[in-house]
Amino acid sequence: MDPAALAQLAQQATNILIPALSALSIAGKPAIDKGKEVLVDLIYEKAFEKLGSESGKRAQALLEKISPKMGASLEKALTKVLRNSQDPKAEEELQQEILKLLNKDPDLAKEIKLIVNVNIDIDVVKQLIFGDNNLILTLEGVKGEELIKIKEYMDWKRQEEIQQEVLKSYSSSVLPDYSENLVKFVTENRAEELSSALKHLPKNKILLFSGIAGVGKTTLARVLVNFRPTGVPEPFWLNFYHNRDAKLEDVLEALAAYLKAPEILSFKGKRPAGNTDINRLTEELRKRESLWLVFDDLSYIINEKQNFIDSGLGLLFRSLRDNTHNATVILTSRVMPLLDNGEYLIDELEDENKQQIRGLKQNFAISYLKENGFESVELKILESLVTNIDGHPFSLKLLAGLARKHTAENILKDLSLFRKHQKDRIKSARFLFDKLVGGEKELLERIAVYRQPEPLEAIKIMFTDSTPVDSVDALLDKSLLETDRNGNYWLHPLVQEFSYEDLKNKKEAHVLAVKYYLSLPLPENPTKKEELQSIIEAHHHACKAEEYDLAAKIILHSNLHVYLDIWGNYTTLITLYRQLLPPDPLNDEILLSKEMKSFVFGDLGLTYQQLGYLRKAIEYYEQAIRISQEIGDKYREGNQLGNMGLAYIDLGETGKAIEYYGQALEIFRNAGDRYGEGNSVGNLGLVYSDLGKPRKAIEYYEQALKIFREIGNRRGEGKCLVNIGSTYFDLGELKKAIQYCKQAIKISQELGDRRGEGNCLVNLGNAYRDLGETGKAIEYYEQALIISQEIGDRRGEGRRLGNLGLIYSDIGEARTAIKLLRESLAIGKTIEDLKIINFCKHLLKELEESD
Repeated sequence: MDPAALAQLAQQATNILIPALSALSIAGKPAIDKGKEVLVDLIYEKAFEKLGSESGKRAQALLEKISPKMGASLEKALTKVLRNSQDPKAEEELQQEILKLLNKDPDLAKEIKLIVNVNIDIDVVKQLIFGDNNLILTLEGVKGEELIKIKEYMDWKRQEEIQQEVLKSYSSSVLPDYSENLVKFVTENRAEELSSALKHLPKNKILLFSGIAGVGKTTLARVLVNFRPTGVPEPFWLNFYHNRDAKLEDVLEALAAYLKAPEILSFKGKRPAGNTDINRLTEELRKRESLWLVFDDLSYIINEKQNFIDSGLGLLFRSLRDNTHNATVILTSRVMPLLDNGEYLIDELEDENKQQIRGLKQNFAISYLKENGFESVELKILESLVTNIDGHPFSLKLLAGLARKHTAENILKDLSLFRKHQKDRIKSARFLFDKLVGGEKELLERIAVYRQPEPLEAIKIMFTDSTPVDSVDALLDKSLLETDRNGNYWLHPLVQEFSYEDLKNKKEAHVLAVKYYLSLPLPENPTKKEELQSIIEAHHHACKAEEYDLAAKIILHSNLHVYLDIWGNYTTLITLYRQLLPPDPLNDEILLSKEMKSFVFGDLGLTYQQLGYLRKAIEYYEQAIRISQEIGDKYREGNQLGNMGLAYIDLGETGKAIEYYGQALEIFRNAGDRYGEGNSVGNLGLVYSDLGKPRKAIEYYEQALKIFREIGNRRGEGKCLVNIGSTYFDLGELKKAIQYCKQAIKISQELGDRRGEGNCLVNLGNAYRDLGETGKAIEYYEQALIISQEIGDRRGEGRRLGNLGLIYSDIGEARTAIKLLRESLAIGKTIEDLKIINFCKHLLKELEESD
């Protein structure tokens, strides 16, 4: 409206108000002093009596509109007119104040224009608007311009009534009602996340909590509300899980009700909401002091392309992000929203505006389970359970609930009940799968075969022709793929479970994973299992693809079995072999070629022997020898004959040991296999040592040592040095024994041969015991015991405990000695080691008789 029109409108409004105000001098005291509401009522009452109903109602309607927005200066001008309605200066001042108000508020100007220009009975218009069916309205003689004014007034009045009706009936904001226990739990276990959010909010006006379903985004946001700064009123809260069909209009209605700002609803009943209405909202937010707006679970109003289903909501959130206002906006979503212009709602470079919520830390999750029915469960079991669900709060709560019904022990015996409930109750997580486009879903399912974080190259090997180029970004944005932002990607265990379950061609995906892992370079001289993890993963995926020969060849050709044996990772090696075999390998059909059967059985026998399970080892050796003979593999037959001899030495059956060693030595010499020959000669030294012929044993050891040095085999060299040192100890030549042991221990440490290192430490302990230096002896025995326990060497552990029992017996600490010997005896019986059994029984008998 132009300035001239506004000035005219102010004049018209003043002309209507002056006669009405002049009627309101009550006992000489201005009615304004009694309050604005009283003033409006008195205008209607007094002006109606003196001026007639139409003029009184019009003045009343004018003051109803002006009164809520009346400032001090306008109130002062009204007071002057009330005191003296004949004063021209007072009239002019009132007109100027009304003009200022109209200039400031264009919407008010439009409403007042309708009131001052309509020349028809307002009661009749009201009846026309609000549907009095008995009313017959005759508009004969009313000019066209007046009809337009009537329509404008009717539209305005209808709009006003609609807005008031919305504000009265709409629930403006309802915060989730959480129990004190839950609030306490979140406060204690999410202290880091809460602290980070509270630190972020004063500097930024928007914060997004993202993460998988059930991880606790909504709960965290709700508890965050309890820690809001002083002066921030109870926040606005809108949950889209319960408002999945919400559009811009619905959200503006809720905000208008919360803010008590009906002007935001000017679209209501007239047109769809749009930018104009969003601007009214942000203008209203600029007027307010600090307040929080929480929009919970945007995922439900976002489509498969990550855009808002209702484009108007995209405009709203973009405005809340970009425009100046005093509100703090807190969002929770499993999906990173995209705006229609292709931008992310949360800028990719502004990481501080996004807080990825993950599962509870292990110690918190374990504490929760212990407090809720799992207090008697072993720590290792709880750690494994928590790791498998990645500390997922919803799953923890589910476990606790089931434990109350069925006890923790029963749940852990059979987790199928938990898995069923977990799957049923986390269906909300699966709704995101339904929003994935075909290529994205296929990629998610294929990468579900990976069981550890992997780089982008591993993800890309799973791409097909139908995989969108931006699939990785899309899966990250939907909280279905996770990253450490250092180039590693993985799936949350729950997402992985759902995805793998849906994968139709599992074999193809596992074969691709094998291809990826085998393409990775390996260190020349690995020193620990972690450096060969890619080979372990390749073996795992080959087994999953039911390519068992390939899996066995992966172990063989990478020398994985050799390294794991050196490092004492026997249980890992047994696990790898068991994945290739049926439940009863010695009787059930095996899906391996004869060549690979011979290799697997032979090395399984050796591994069980290292762990002290001698009878089981011999069973595997017998099968391996038979198969090697069938296929004519002399090299493998010779190795397995030598290993069989070792097993019989440990069982104390030296005659059989010499027989097998002799057969092995003949095979290797005929084949010109120097390594095999060295092993066989060294093994014969062990036999003669066992037979009490130390000088002859040393002759064989030195022959073997010469062979290993000639071929440059350091491990064989170290074994010979240990055996020579041990034999010199038996001869009582302690200085020589210590000299050879120190050479051997150096080689073992260089190679990472933990078992060999342990043997050297025992020999040093023996030497120092005989020298009377018991303190040093105990120190070496204890170091050797720790190594045996760490590598799972049960036979070594039993013997080290026996060594310690003997030395504590020597120094007169009988109780400690008996305790250690009993532990040793228990292990000896478990693994059927006669040497351990006989040694412990004999010494225990002596100690118990003398006690």
